[in-house]
Amino acid sequence: MKEELHKFWNDRYSHPNYLFGYRPNDFLVSAEVMLRRGSRVLVLGDGEGRNGVWLAKQGHRVTTVDLSEVGAAKAHALAAERDARLDIQVADLADWIHTPAAQGPWDGIVSIFCHLQPELRRSISEALTPQLAPLGKLIMEAYTPAQPSMGSGGPVDEAVLMTRQKVLDEWPGLELDVRMTERRIFEGMGHQGLSSVLQVLGMAPRPARGA
Repeated sequence: MKEELHKFWNDRYSHPNYLFGYRPNDFLVSAEVMLRRGSRVLVLGDGEGRNGVWLAKQGHRVTTVDLSEVGAAKAHALAAERDARLDIQVADLADWIHTPAAQGPWDGIVSIFCHLQPELRRSISEALTPQLAPLGKLIMEAYTPAQPSMGSGGPVDEAVLMTRQKVLDEWPGLELDVRMTERRIFEGMGHQGLSSVLQVLGMAPRPARGA
């Protein structure tokens, strides 16, 4: 499975254009105000780097992680073009979350259309929830099970599509605001048109009194 995913994303990112465009995700742009300036932010599955580069340009200290070397090379190119400084790591998230590089505290964790199998999603939340700083933020947008019928991009495997209950079950340590909505998304060639999405804002607990 890892080898198949690796080849799948390397092939998709091999197009001369940026598959999901150069602009950051609209929901991320609206939610970024939750992060204090200079936050240490982790971006999961950032592909060609559009979201990580934008966050770095807002003044945040950004680490991005993606499986694809081809995507990472394009992320490096985009960062250089925009004079953005960020740490781009090529790794399988299943392995990376258990390395020293994943250690917090993270002020923010960003997951934008990073659709993963349930076992890996749970592993990520279990590993990274303790790495969030007190009041650290989770910013997530993902497609819902209604998305395949809309034909505007995203996966068709229902296991990787997100529902409110999945988010609540997988991130129990956070205070969560989870909303399902339909909105028009225009992100490069990959996401085009009316889409069914889940938007998540999460916050880690305050530090214990006297800590």
